[in-house]
Amino acid sequence: MKTTALSIKIDPKVKREAQKIANELGFSLSAIVNASLKNLTRSKTISYSLLEPTPFLKRAIKSARTDRTRKKSVEPFSRVSDLMKSLRS
Repeated sequence: MKTTALSIKIDPKVKREAQKIANELGFSLSAIVNASLKNLTRSKTISYSLLEPTPFLKRAIKSARTDRTRKKSVEPFSRVSDLMKSLRS
């Protein structure tokens, strides 16, 4: 994929906070900006969510990333009870 540089002026505090959040979510700031610009060109709209993930969701995301890093796979579940048991372990 060809790329080009984009230079923007932004408040240093906003940049630091955005980089921190992007890192916590497992993304680079560049990936976030790219996704936002792709969405803009595709939908011709701008949308923002002000929702903050719950502490439970943040832990689940962190756990899933750890599992992925450790190549721990999750098998398909045929019963909901098996899924719930796996989620609680």
